[in-house]
Amino acid sequence: MSKKIIAILIVSCSAVISVSAQNARLEIDRLDRLFPKAVQTIDVRVESSLLAIAAKFLKTDDPEEALAKELLADLKGVYVKGVEFDKEGEFTEADINDIRSQLRAPGWDRVVGVRSKREGESAEVYLMLDAGNITGVSVLVYDAKQLYVVNVVGPLDPEKINRLRGQFGVPKDFAIDWSGVKKSF
Repeated sequence: MSKKIIAILIVSCSAVISVSAQNARLEIDRLDRLFPKAVQTIDVRVESSLLAIAAKFLKTDDPEEALAKELLADLKGVYVKGVEFDKEGEFTEADINDIRSQLRAPGWDRVVGVRSKREGESAEVYLMLDAGNITGVSVLVYDAKQLYVVNVVGPLDPEKINRLRGQFGVPKDFAIDWSGVKKSF
């Protein structure tokens, strides 16, 4: 997997999002049917109750941990599904389109599309917006042998995300122009 796609995944997982966005949660459990043939699977489901417990372990006197604790407090959930195969053709375009069809629902907007013909990889990043507030973030990454979906649900304060640069796996040179996106607070 290329460094750009890995960076997109890291940033998306680190991105804590904004709102009461139950409709920002994707139905990704459908990918479970691909697990038996996969050589590697990822299945992450972290609900708000577990995130609240994790936040209790972060120190408020450490500025970086305090910021992470603040972000976790509003997060509704983090969900990741992924499959990797030894050979091509173990999943179809229909599997990808099942996820994309959910991301075509009202409120979702594709903000990043990366396609490398050379490496055969694609990545797409979607934001769910409601009245200019971010209510969800989803990332779809795939090539001929792998398919990954990341779905983060909850409030996102873009300024706080930018302050995380260089921390918790967010690259130092990561910068997004958040102009035009309202804070959700």
